[in-house]
Amino acid sequence: MSLCNKRVPVVGNDGIPRMPTKASRARRWVAQGKAVAKWNELGIFYVQLTNDCGSEAQDIGLGLDPGSKYDGIAVVSKKEVLQTGMTELPKGITNKLERRRNQRRNRRYRKCRRREDRFDNRACAEDWIAPSQKSKVDFKLTIIAGLRNLYPINKCVVEDVRFNHYQKRWGKYFSTVEIGKTLLYETLFEWFGHLKLVSGAETAQLRIKYGVEKCTDKRKRVVESHAIDALVIIANELALTNIEILSFYVWKRYQYRRRQLHKFQYETGGNRRREGGSNSLNGFKKGDIVLYKEKLARVGGYMNGKISLHTFGLNNQRFTQHADPKKCIRLYHQKIMYATAIPPPAKVGGILAGVK
Repeated sequence: MSLCNKRVPVVGNDGIPRMPTKASRARRWVAQGKAVAKWNELGIFYVQLTNDCGSEAQDIGLGLDPGSKYDGIAVVSKKEVLQTGMTELPKGITNKLERRRNQRRNRRYRKCRRREDRFDNRACAEDWIAPSQKSKVDFKLTIIAGLRNLYPINKCVVEDVRFNHYQKRWGKYFSTVEIGKTLLYETLFEWFGHLKLVSGAETAQLRIKYGVEKCTDKRKRVVESHAIDALVIIANELALTNIEILSFYVWKRYQYRRRQLHKFQYETGGNRRREGGSNSLNGFKKGDIVLYKEKLARVGGYMNGKISLHTFGLNNQRFTQHADPKKCIRLYHQKIMYATAIPPPAKVGGILAGVK
């Protein structure tokens, strides 16, 4: 068990998060049997107490910089930065729904008698949200819930993205985003009882105050791309001066390929080859993490008694389709892919350790 020099989350034996502790104390608790070492689904190490002991509650806040493709997240206390990270939101939902709709219509034309389209057999709920936005909001809340289960967070600050629907000609396509944003804000307020919104201009001023710069390439998996905005807005809320970052995570949802048993394109003779499914094969299923030839790999599917394996990482690249199930040792099932990175040392124009 290796711990970096930072605070370790602590969870009581009742499952309620306590104040984080020093890494040395966490190691001592585990060695003495006072705590059990665990990892949550976000890949964060924590300890759970066997015999609970109360701890004085202090202010811990969560900062969120939401976006359409990436989010920045930071958890801080009044003394130090506890956790930073960024999320890569689900994408391609609209295209998947369109392909599924076309396949369903083609199937009905082939095997069913023709009937007129019916649109009066569906009831639209008042709280309906577009599937593309729902997937993004659900993933945001899943990550925040994972952090909420580790840290006793009681404050939340979000950078609010404001948009004028009347001045932009493409504003009509932005309404689903507004619905998702409203749902996110309502849930955060219900969870933490405190929600503060700041504008982008305020965030820019806070970056100048703390002497940090933001990366222009939003695709980069670094602290400066998104997490830095979340960090400065919550650090300012809790009057934190030392923004030394010791831990940075990147989270991405594993997107299953469901309900697609055959290839979309026909082959010679009008046949369609099997695509594979989500069903288990000898105890394996998509998303399982296995040990294959002394390396971690992710199960991507199966065909003809063989398993397709992908790299253990955010890119999820397939490297074989013919792995023998007998040579794969199943470890656990993973729904959220993650990667960790230790930020580089403080430098001029970058992350400043110990801003005064």
